[in-house]
Amino acid sequence: WDRTHAMECLRKCLAGETPVATAEPAGSSPNRVPVRTQALFNKYDTDGNGWLSFDELSSALCEDFPSMPAYAREHLPVGFKQYANSDGQLDIAGFMKMHAAFLFRNFDVDANGVLELSEAEAALAYFADGQPTKIAIPPAPNGVQIPEKLTVTKQWFWEMYKAMM
Repeated sequence: WDRTHAMECLRKCLAGETPVATAEPAGSSPNRVPVRTQALFNKYDTDGNGWLSFDELSSALCEDFPSMPAYAREHLPVGFKQYANSDGQLDIAGFMKMHAAFLFRNFDVDANGVLELSEAEAALAYFADGQPTKIAIPPAPNGVQIPEKLTVTKQWFWEMYKAMM
């Protein structure tokens, strides 16, 4: 992933600027599965059948996120059902959406539906394999008001996920 581009997209988001393009890497298709997402799917698919059961997914997420907030843990069955097929299984496309939704809930510590600056930095650190990441918002140009409380929405998080996973 292109860290510089992703950080610029996040800076614009936190500053309240409307995106002019998605954070998808150039030349990739909209159905592209990020490499890290595919690797996680393969890791979580313990029986190797190409599908994830609820048990496989919940066991793996609880192992990977031992300090998962209770509301994120409680939402796992609902989120799984939302993206699973009629047989109660997730394919890679469903997993990608479910995983992004789960990560958003996991990093939204105060459960208010947006990521504040510190929560967004924690999410970026996860995407950067644990490397601490600080977001610096440059001063606004004359006449531009930057909101006092900057946040990342679920839509922007999805763009970050696709670009950085």
